[in-house]
Amino acid sequence: MNGQKGKIRAWVGLLPAGVLVANLFALGLLYAYTHLNLRPFLPAHDTVRILGQPMVGFIALLFFLPTAASLIFLWPVFQWPVSGESRADIPLRGAKRAANAPVTLGIFTAAVWALIGVVTLLRLRFTVSNLTPGLWAHFFIRPILTGLIATTGVYFAAEFICRWKVWPVIFANRTVAGDPGIWRIGLLHRLIMFWATIGFLPLSALALIAYVRLEAIAAAADPVHTRVMYAIILIGFSAALGGACLAWVLARTMVDPLRRLEHAMEDVRGGDLDVRVAVGSHDEIGALELGFNEMTERIAQSYQALETKNRELADALDKVAYLEAVKRGLDRFVPDTVRRLIEENPKSPALHKSVKDVTVLFLDIQGYTVLSEQLPPALLNEIVENYFSMYLADIRAAGGDINETAGDGLMMIFQDRSPLQHAASAVRVALAIREITTANNLQGSGKHPALVINMGIASGECDVGSTKFRAVAGERWTFTASGPSTNLAARLGDLARDGQILVGPETVRRVQDRFLLRPIGTVELKNIGYPIDVWEVKAAM
Repeated sequence: MNGQKGKIRAWVGLLPAGVLVANLFALGLLYAYTHLNLRPFLPAHDTVRILGQPMVGFIALLFFLPTAASLIFLWPVFQWPVSGESRADIPLRGAKRAANAPVTLGIFTAAVWALIGVVTLLRLRFTVSNLTPGLWAHFFIRPILTGLIATTGVYFAAEFICRWKVWPVIFANRTVAGDPGIWRIGLLHRLIMFWATIGFLPLSALALIAYVRLEAIAAAADPVHTRVMYAIILIGFSAALGGACLAWVLARTMVDPLRRLEHAMEDVRGGDLDVRVAVGSHDEIGALELGFNEMTERIAQSYQALETKNRELADALDKVAYLEAVKRGLDRFVPDTVRRLIEENPKSPALHKSVKDVTVLFLDIQGYTVLSEQLPPALLNEIVENYFSMYLADIRAAGGDINETAGDGLMMIFQDRSPLQHAASAVRVALAIREITTANNLQGSGKHPALVINMGIASGECDVGSTKFRAVAGERWTFTASGPSTNLAARLGDLARDGQILVGPETVRRVQDRFLLRPIGTVELKNIGYPIDVWEVKAAM
């Protein structure tokens, strides 16, 4: 980008120099025209000097005015590539001046030639009565024609340089279309100017030569020469008029299709992708029209396909949202361990039963049958849900999963890499449940009977995983832990009374150095074929 900016500086620097060269060239043509065609017929006052210097030298000095004005006008553009600004975009002031450079430089050139016309009139102020119509044409119309040629030449040269080297870099990241500060010169106007430069103005100069010469010819003395002069004037006038008509026709054949394309692009910009333009020729403009139609058709097809994909995506997102809602609903019924296993791999072998070392905690509401007879079902259910909900945070924080629920109890499984750790976590949760229950009983005193939660804890190996029930009506899976440790924890929960936390011998072995335990003794438990030593957890050490 910096290299391109450096090149722009060089090309912008050529524009003021080009203004000077173009005006000096036009001045040379003017004086060549004067010396080759009219000099013998001019009176002596044509040699008048200004400030003691030949007039051609004075006019040459005048051409430094548009050159200096062009340099001042283009200075923000000329300075931009070396201004040290961190941003890549040219400032708005410089961008507008770059866009208006061809027109402005042409205006500066036209202004200096208008000044030359004024100076010419001023130098003739003492001889106006002696001027013939031919001399008026020589002194007044001649600079006007030359100035118009110079103006259009400067405009087209500056526009060529800007279009070729300057504008593509300056406007690469800046849009100035539609800015009221930008002078828009349409294609029709440029074609008319081009016709004037190569047709009307040179032919007008030719007719001027013939007219000036004709004024000095005696028609009776040289009728052939007179006819030749009239023929030249007629040819120049008719060629200029015919060229104007042809230029207008050419301009219309080019401008009208381009305007239709411009309006069609405005429609596309507004969102109408069904707009098409009529292909009216087989030339470059026709190819442009055809390409526009193909482009808009492909854009419309792509947009339609995108709309279809968007609708499909919206439907898919709706389904995903629905499935997420279902998942959130099912999460409430599925243990966290099972949910994590399914999210990692729905077909995970970890879902199948395997032998694992776990600690199982059973809790039971003492006297639940009596409470169900004393309280309405809705109130009892609300009380139980309130108490159990308060246990949930401590259970999850300790890594436990609520595996099964009944009306008056819960079964929890604690798994950890360390057998000592999950046994201690289960006992710690049991103590927290007891404290929460006691506090909630105090808060609900007088509103409902106090709840008594009895708990049993056992540690050891169990078969942990899914149990599958298959039938013609479908398939049902449950995730649980089965084995002696599960049976022992359930029986200890049944044995506990008045809020006791009873633990089996394996759990005692793992946590005896962390909690205060009281031995209950050896007891016979239902469905267990040997006596079991039982301890009660009193508190953490």
